[in-house]
Amino acid sequence: MSKYIIRFDEIKKEDILTAGGKGANLGEMTAAGINIPGGGVLIAGAYDVYLNHNGIVPDEYERSEELRNAIRHGEFPEEIKEELTDFYNSIGADRARLAVRSSATAEDLDDASFAGQQETYLNVTGLSDFTDKIRLCYASLWGDRAVSYRKNCGYDKERVVLAVVIQKMVESDSSGVMFTADPAGDRNNVHINASYGLGEAVVSGIVSPDEYVCNRDGKVIKEIIGSKEEEIIYSRDDRGTVRVPVDENRRKQAALGRSDILKLVAEGIRIEEHYGHPMDIEWAVKDGVIYILQARSITTLKESGKRVFGESDFYGYPKVKPAKGATREGVLFNLEKTPTPYFPLDHDFGGFVGEQKNTLFNEIGIDFKGGMYPIDKDGVSYIGNRVRITKNIFAVPRYLKKVLDIDNNIKCADESLERCRREFEDFKNRSFSSAADLGDALRAMQDLVGRTAYDRFLYALFPNAIESRKVTGVLKKIDPGLNAYDILEGLDYVTAGINREMKELCIYIGRDRKMEEAVMKSSFNELCGLYPELGDRLNDFIKRFGSKSDFNCYCFIAKTWREEPDRFINALRPMLKSRGEAVITKEEGQRHFEELMEKVKGILAPAKYSVFEKRVKGLRHYHYIREATQYLWESEFEYCRELLRRLSGVMGVSYEDLLYLFADELYEVCKQGGLGDKKSVIDARKDKRDFAVAYWDKCMRDALSGEVDSVKGIGASNGQVRGRVCVIKSPAEFCKLEKDDILVCKYTDPEWTPLFALAAGVVVDTGGTLSHAAIVAREYNIPAVLAAGDATVKLKDGDNVLVDATTGTVTLLS
Repeated sequence: MSKYIIRFDEIKKEDILTAGGKGANLGEMTAAGINIPGGGVLIAGAYDVYLNHNGIVPDEYERSEELRNAIRHGEFPEEIKEELTDFYNSIGADRARLAVRSSATAEDLDDASFAGQQETYLNVTGLSDFTDKIRLCYASLWGDRAVSYRKNCGYDKERVVLAVVIQKMVESDSSGVMFTADPAGDRNNVHINASYGLGEAVVSGIVSPDEYVCNRDGKVIKEIIGSKEEEIIYSRDDRGTVRVPVDENRRKQAALGRSDILKLVAEGIRIEEHYGHPMDIEWAVKDGVIYILQARSITTLKESGKRVFGESDFYGYPKVKPAKGATREGVLFNLEKTPTPYFPLDHDFGGFVGEQKNTLFNEIGIDFKGGMYPIDKDGVSYIGNRVRITKNIFAVPRYLKKVLDIDNNIKCADESLERCRREFEDFKNRSFSSAADLGDALRAMQDLVGRTAYDRFLYALFPNAIESRKVTGVLKKIDPGLNAYDILEGLDYVTAGINREMKELCIYIGRDRKMEEAVMKSSFNELCGLYPELGDRLNDFIKRFGSKSDFNCYCFIAKTWREEPDRFINALRPMLKSRGEAVITKEEGQRHFEELMEKVKGILAPAKYSVFEKRVKGLRHYHYIREATQYLWESEFEYCRELLRRLSGVMGVSYEDLLYLFADELYEVCKQGGLGDKKSVIDARKDKRDFAVAYWDKCMRDALSGEVDSVKGIGASNGQVRGRVCVIKSPAEFCKLEKDDILVCKYTDPEWTPLFALAAGVVVDTGGTLSHAAIVAREYNIPAVLAAGDATVKLKDGDNVLVDATTGTVTLLS
């Protein structure tokens, strides 16, 4: 066991006095599974031994230059020299290219970064050069700028010693710096600087890098292509680095593709969440792989950081009790649809879909106080759970008779769907120019969204809830693991069509290894340029299915694949890993369905089978309607966003500002042609937005809180499976998932479906037996536990777990 050198996997963030700030952070990230180039640390204690061995006492030197010379010309004690030789040989000997970095015991701290105050040496090769660079790192502790910085930060020389980080080099294609909270703008955004070659060009300010400001899902909000006049690369004599000019064509191109930005932002958020605060991260990309070179706390946000809200701030707002039993499933089902609080305008459009359920419940005497998604005048949403019974309860028998009429439901659902589709297509062909016209158009679209959703619930989802129980009861006589979702195989509906078409794309791409590699690291537009035939296929897919969105219950903050085609490529990649092998053909599904119906026919009398067969016919059609109407309102939402963008331009008001108005307020300002007194209303709600997000998060935590540390939810697809946990927090992290991993996430929607082709099992914080994840898990025949509440908190990447969907439990295995 080494006395003076410790490898990264032996180091934690608390080991600053041993490994220095930089070394402690690299060790901490290694333990967290972050992709760090391998290496270790020559501990701070070796520095003291080195000084003592050479008779160097810093206080005895009047001039720093004399002290530095003494350190540079010293000799290592034999014990340290032997360890350095052994370590160097263990990581590649003469073939190794190393980075040798200073890591002071007062560096990369929460209150002072010490960035650039000591030296870093790149492309170090050969044992002699390796030990020389360590001496130079030691000497840099006494550089003029380092001494001055320590003095200004209040760190005296007695407290600060030096460890040395020894790390394998990454010959990066591009590299740079990422702040997980934009120090020059919105703290919710991520700020990236990028250039070609090694990262020293960006860190030292040699070049004008590209700048990308992104939201936390990796969407680029602002892009500035820098001049990138030079790049730093390995020198030709195989030692050190050189600066070389970048040709004119490359200078005009972005140093990072959109796919790399998505991965980089996801990794940055992951690191920030691990540390619990915003981070300053140096990174590199080689062949599409993200490497983290170092990370430290951002020390420039003290005065302007986002406010943290405590319990006292929530005083006077409704308290949420922990949800239990069936109530818990209901709460979690709604939270799957609304993982973030609505903006006022989105509440009146996106939330208008769910509000149609409340309208129907009112018609049978069940009144949810405040609606399905309560929100106050300040734009603060909360979880409502107060219900009262009204005199309309006497309408239930008449209502049930209507809901149980399968033939009428199918007829009315089909007529409504066709009518809404026709009306929508006709509406898109009209032109609107003035603010008043655009306001009227948005009002009409809101009404159309409401009718699309109302008839969906009335003629499909409510009947489905009743009939599925009866069908499940029969199926369990054949196999206790079956339920009503097992009779949906072989159907032709939107999500199934998307999956089958994506599988065909994967098969086509998989025939060409270079094309497959390009798909895994290139953007949509880059792929269309590189492979025109593939581009034709991709554009044809987007033409047919491009209205599929990330958040199907949000209107104005959602984005479709058509609006952001790189998100479609991101969704395609997980399926490409398996060639879509879990996606069965329509014919295979139909055969499975027919075989199941034959089994039922064998246990039921002819008259009972006839009733069962009709119920199955109803359920299959109800599911088709469920999918078709959801895709229709996603298309309607996409058009609403287009209308709002046009309105923003006509009125000279930002798109975001308009989100802070409720629908009636928006229609009012459209008639006026200007904001008028609504400007102050918008400003007040904007000031309240951070609170609204914090309060919504608190409501979720309170509703999901439990008394035990175990993970327990609802078994939505039966079976057991063991596997390695992979926590996916957003589409930007889709590529993390490997075949036979256990997918753990907060929510899913149809955009997440390709992940089910790779996963061995699924665990979701939200959802219920009728949710997207439940249906897809049944289709892919993988165990799923939904409504787990806080699985994404209790489980972490790499955990080995047993998912038991029969009991709805997830057990952490040793």
